[in-house]
Amino acid sequence: HKYSIYIFLFIFSFFFNFYYGYRGVLPIDSFLIFDSGYFVMKGEYPFKDFWTITGPLLDYIQSFFFYLFGINWSSYVIHASLINFLLVIFSYFFFQKIGLNKLYSVLYSIGVSILAYPSIGTPFPDHHAFIFSLIAVYLMILAVIEKKNYYFFFVTLFLFLSFLSKQVNSFYLTTFFLLIILINLFLSKEKNFSNIFYFIFGGLFPLIVF
Repeated sequence: HKYSIYIFLFIFSFFFNFYYGYRGVLPIDSFLIFDSGYFVMKGEYPFKDFWTITGPLLDYIQSFFFYLFGINWSSYVIHASLINFLLVIFSYFFFQKIGLNKLYSVLYSIGVSILAYPSIGTPFPDHHAFIFSLIAVYLMILAVIEKKNYYFFFVTLFLFLSFLSKQVNSFYLTTFFLLIILINLFLSKEKNFSNIFYFIFGGLFPLIVF
């Protein structure tokens, strides 16, 4: 039963966005990542060989989809549709964790899938940055509620992915989250500094890999 919900959410969120990914184009925005993903496929590098106004993450992800499915519009829309599903599955997980029943969790997740990526349909830096940031917000709330350190690691991991998509969201959220951690530490009777360690390490790990 649990897996049937996941399958339903995947089918709905993926194909809802896939449909809207074919509903026309915006001359600049719709082709921005298509072009840069193609340039990376040719062996070029963002900033060094071609100009990009945002982080390079989307360029490399799109080049990977081009490598798997060929240089075509379907490969392009599949990228956005899978990110749409990623947000939906995290949303469903979050709704379940905070105590909503399955019906409401599914309905709200469907709402998320309609409002998230289908507004543009194709990969776009603002949408990636927002989605990764929202996932980080989900994880931060669960980290405070459940007091589990591994959530803090994944918070900064997704903030880093957001930063590599577009810088604005992640900077503000990182500052805000650090403030929350410090306040929580100050108010807590048990002074557990491991939260800060996991939060910092979650950012250092992908930075080292990058």
